[in-house]
Amino acid sequence: MPAPTRRSSDSAGRSAAPDLRAQQKRYTRQRLIAAAAGLFETQGYEATTIDDIVAEAGAARATFYLHFTGKGDIVTELADRIWADTAAMFAAFGELPDWSHASIRAWLTTYVTRGEENRQALNIFAEQLPHALRDRHQEHVKEFVVLLTRPPERWAHFSKPEARRRAYLLITQLETFLPSWMAGRWSRERSAILDTLTGIWRNTLEADRNEALAGVGRPTAHG
Repeated sequence: MPAPTRRSSDSAGRSAAPDLRAQQKRYTRQRLIAAAAGLFETQGYEATTIDDIVAEAGAARATFYLHFTGKGDIVTELADRIWADTAAMFAAFGELPDWSHASIRAWLTTYVTRGEENRQALNIFAEQLPHALRDRHQEHVKEFVVLLTRPPERWAHFSKPEARRRAYLLITQLETFLPSWMAGRWSRERSAILDTLTGIWRNTLEADRNEALAGVGRPTAHG
């Protein structure tokens, strides 16, 4: 095998340098986010300053402003991650083989476990939701409803408006439940609470299916 020429070695060195710089930049950004998230959780968002964040991260103020315009940018990035993760979870629901107790319970278990893993970010998200994130969150909830009601044939025993309403109620139920779960109020009843949640989801999703399959309609205003 011929030895590499000086030109090819120089080219490899030049291509490696930008890659290392990009990795270092990503690492620094993640360190700042992690430091800020920890401080937001322990001190609160309002009480945390940029100086607090850079001191915790072992960085300089100038470095912080290379990545963010302010601490609100960090909350937005954490929220974007939560929304993306939640959207992926609701998309996965549409890929379940059926709406059996086993399938839905397994999905709910994964959903709750992901919430536990992202507890810190979710707590910050919940703190900021009534303020900076509310309008954007409502737009994402609309997206979640669309994802949850796929595939449409599985929801065909409901009218489209009814399917959307039920999906919305199931989504908001989980949003209300998760903070209570993460606060440890139900941790000793994990299996039982997951069974109860599964029953609620199955009842909400399967209601009127037998009548629809049998061709029995609901009474009309004239019937």
